[in-house]
Amino acid sequence: MRDLSGHRKSLGFLYLFVHTLTLLGTGVLAYVTFRLLVVVAAGNSAPRVPVWETPAVLAIGVILVLLVVVAIAGLSLGLGLVRGRPVFKGLATLLAILALPTFPLGTVLGVYSLWFFAQEGWDAEPWPA
Repeated sequence: MRDLSGHRKSLGFLYLFVHTLTLLGTGVLAYVTFRLLVVVAAGNSAPRVPVWETPAVLAIGVILVLLVVVAIAGLSLGLGLVRGRPVFKGLATLLAILALPTFPLGTVLGVYSLWFFAQEGWDAEPWPA
């Protein structure tokens, strides 16, 4: 069995980096959406339906919530890998598959993660006592 502790830490830092960027991007998207809502609401003199109840805004809200959930899950997985704590392989596989289409960082993360979790001994203690 190979020693995968170096790969474990590298993958953990990659998860932390990619999902921190995801969280920052989600914050920017939320801010831009909010500012656009303010502009549209100010320019609309007699709205029939409040702007925040339109299907497009509700869809963006759902996407923002999903992005935050994925980012938090990725950050917790990355911290677990870096600290040498047990991690859930199913969550890691799901996050890796979701990251594959997001070229280039997500593709690197997804391929590296799928390779790492396919190795025998990935869940071995990283630092023997």
